[in-house]
Amino acid sequence: MRLDSANRSFAILVGSSLLLGMYLMCGAVGGVLVPLIVSRASHAGLGGVVSGSHNLLPAVIFVVLVTVGVVLGVRSLWRQIAASRALAIRVSTLAMSLPADLALAADHAGLQGRVILVDAAEWFSFAYGALTPRVAISNGLFEGVAEDELAAVLEHESYHVRNLDPLKVLLVRALPATFLFLPALSALRTRYVTGRELAADRRAVKECGRTPLAAALLKVVRGPAWSELEVAAAIGGPELLDIRVAQLESGSEPRLARMSPAGMGLSLLVVLMFAGAFVASILSAGGTAAVSHETGTAIDFTEVLSGAACIVPFAIAGLGAYWSIARRAKEPLSDTGERATARRR
Repeated sequence: MRLDSANRSFAILVGSSLLLGMYLMCGAVGGVLVPLIVSRASHAGLGGVVSGSHNLLPAVIFVVLVTVGVVLGVRSLWRQIAASRALAIRVSTLAMSLPADLALAADHAGLQGRVILVDAAEWFSFAYGALTPRVAISNGLFEGVAEDELAAVLEHESYHVRNLDPLKVLLVRALPATFLFLPALSALRTRYVTGRELAADRRAVKECGRTPLAAALLKVVRGPAWSELEVAAAIGGPELLDIRVAQLESGSEPRLARMSPAGMGLSLLVVLMFAGAFVASILSAGGTAAVSHETGTAIDFTEVLSGAACIVPFAIAGLGAYWSIARRAKEPLSDTGERATARRR
C-alpha cells in the first residue's frame, strides 16, 4: 500500500479507531465496567446497580453509549455486505462475453480475468468486490470511447483493484458509524474518498497520458442508477469532477480539504468526556480499590500497558489479512471456479 494522501487518511482512520476501540471494548467496557455491573447485579440485584451511594449509573450510561455505537457499526457493515452481494449478482446477471480487444486491454492494465462487460447502454465503470476486487464496464462505455480512452479507464480502475478500495469502502463507512461521536473520522472518510480518485487518475495519466483520461473523465461522470452501487462499489461521483479536472490541468494533486479545527476540537472533547465518564464510573463505584475488589481487575499503569499490548495481535492479524488480499489482487483471476466464488462475495 503506497501511502498517498488517500491511504494516509485511511491509515489514520483505521489506526485511531483500532486504538480507541480496543481501549473501549477490551479495556473500559469489557475489562472493567461490564464485570463491575455484573458483579454488583449478582450481589445486590438490578436495583442495586443504579441506587445507593455507590451506584453504577455512570457506568451503565457509558456501556449503553458504546453498545449503541457498536450496533450502528455492525448495521452499516451488514448493509454494505448485503449491497455488495446484490451488486455482484446484478453484474453477473448482466455479464456479456468479453471481446478479445477488451480482454487484451484488461491484461495490459493488470486486470486479467477481473473485467466484466455489462449489458448496459449507460457509460460507466467501477471497481467492486471486497475480497476479490473486479471491474465492471458497461457495453455503452466500451463501444463509445476510443482505444486510448478505454486504456485510461482501465488503468484508473486498476488502481482501485490493487489498492483494495472496495474493501476499504466497507471500513471507512462502518468505522465512523461506530464512533459516530467523532466527527474527525467522517472528515477522514471524505479525504480518503477524494484522495483515492485523484490517485487513480494519476496512475492513468502516468500510463496513458493526460488527454485520454480527460476525454474519458468527461464522458464517464456518474454510474448507473442502481440502489446498491453507492454503498458497495469504489466509484467517484460527479461532486468530485471539479477537483479531478483541476488535477489534470495543474499536473499535481490539489490540496485536499483539511479537517476543520471545530471538528478536531469536538472529537478531542468527546474523547476527554468519555475518559471523564470512565473515571466518574470508577469513583461512583467507590474508587479503584472497590472496583478491584468487586471485579478482581487492578486499575493501574500496568493494566494500561497491557491494554495497549492487546492491540498488537489485532493489528498484526489485520495487516496479515490485508497483505494476503492485496497479493491476490495483483494476480490474474482466470480460474472459472474462483470467479464463481468471487461473484458470491
